Order: sequence, then C-alpha cells, then structure tokens
Amino acid sequence: MGEELLVSGQIDAGADFIRDFDDYVSVSVAFWVAPSESEQRYLYIASDEIDDTNTHAAYGEVLRRLQVKQGPWLDPFQVKLINTSDRIARAAIEIRDRYSTPLPTRYGGSSLGGLSIDGAYIYPPVSALNTAT
Repeated sequence: MGEELLVSGQIDAGADFIRDFDDYVSVSVAFWVAPSESEQRYLYIASDEIDDTNTHAAYGEVLRRLQVKQGPWLDPFQVKLINTSDRIARAAIEIRDRYSTPLPTRYGGSSLGGLSIDGAYIYPPVSALNTAT
C-alpha cells in the first residue's frame, strides 16, 4: 500500500474488529485503503444492512466496540461504513472473488471503485476469517 505498508498489528486488529462487528451487521466485504490524496489508511466495512437510516447508530456501535478493545492499531476515525451497493465496495468484492482464496488480497491498482488509491488490502469473507483463528 504505497511507501508505508500496513503493519501486521493493523491487519490483525482489522480482522479482529471485522469478526466482532459481523455480530452487529453482516459484513459483506472489508478492506484497508490508502487513498492517494491522504497519508491516512482507512478500514472500509460494507454491509447490506448499513444505509442512510442507521449509519449514525452503526458508527456508535463502532465506537462502543473499539472502546472495549482499546488497542493501539485501530482508531475509530479510520473506520468507514458503507453499503454493499457503493462502487468501492462492489469493486473490492469483485477483486476478492476473482482470486477466490481464503487469504487476504493485496491490491496494487491505482483506482478502486473510482477512488484514486495507492493500494488496498482486501480481507477474505468473514467465514474465512473465522476459520483462521
């Protein structure tokens, strides 16, 4: 993901949070993205159950769950919740499913769903994350 790769602590914290958050809403796809115009890395979580009517409550749940964990590797402001119909979510699902592996996919393309990026790290489906532990 560009010059500054995700460290294993961030990758593991993301996977742990995704498994936990899947108890709240069914996670369709989750992935780290390094937008080209930012030094920050964001953990996108897409679900069919997240929409305009419950986004605020879902972010409240992100805060609640991350306060319980209190780890150094994932800040609540790094989490972006989107609906599975979002272009970036659909692109991540397409890439993840293209390789059909229970392992994460590092994507080095310059764009994801129309967003200019330096790279992405796409987690496998939650069911594969659950069997990895």
